Amino acid sequence: MLGQVITIASGKGGTGKTSTAANIAVALCAYGEKVLLIDADIGLRCLDIVLGMSSYVLFSYGDVICGRATLKQAAVTHPIVKNLYLLTAPASFDEKEAFSQKNINAFLRYARRHFSYIIIDCAAGLGGANVAFGGSSDKCIIVSTPDETALRGGQIMADKLFEAGCEEIKLVVNRVKKGTIEKGHSPDIDKAMDTAGLGLLGIVPEDKDIPRCANAQKILLLYSDGKAVKAYNNIAKRLMGEKVRLLHI
Repeated sequence: MLGQVITIASGKGGTGKTSTAANIAVALCAYGEKVLLIDADIGLRCLDIVLGMSSYVLFSYGDVICGRATLKQAAVTHPIVKNLYLLTAPASFDEKEAFSQKNINAFLRYARRHFSYIIIDCAAGLGGANVAFGGSSDKCIIVSTPDETALRGGQIMADKLFEAGCEEIKLVVNRVKKGTIEKGHSPDIDKAMDTAGLGLLGIVPEDKDIPRCANAQKILLLYSDGKAVKAYNNIAKRLMGEKVRLLHI
């Protein structure tokens, strides 16, 4: 059975996309899945920092596409989560062949044969590599904070991914504060869905453990028992086809 490719994107920076990608991947691993996590944020790659793997990465997905390394050589196993593999982004845009739709398609077809899930953490915005990865994916997830500018950016990004060929695109609303919504300082979840024009995959509450673990290069799901952990686990379950109620913030 071939693995699923899931691209995680956003219309603007600062929405928590990288933390979402990392923690969904770890949650899927906790349920026994073999997961390849790809950092597609060319030049600004930081998934290795969030996962505490800065000293492990050597090759990028560009090296695999250009034939300088095999996927087995380039995808590095996490030191604790043994069924989680990281493949980092190229350091620059110099090698155009690494970012073409055709070559990314071929690369992901090969990766599907070796992993049950391939999670792609894209850069913020409408870059060509983001659209190429999204167009080759089974599902795309737009991560947005509950504010109008992020939601509008998410809606524009979703349109681009749909045009590129991904027909299943869902929304994760991140950094949700109950008090802020109740006071009318940010849109409620229904309005967020309407603004983005997307169905809801999950809600992740504001949680001080997320930046704390990221800055300490520790995986949130291994070092916290807060509400965000439950939220990421619920999203992972939904991706695997389970029906799970939305988290009560």
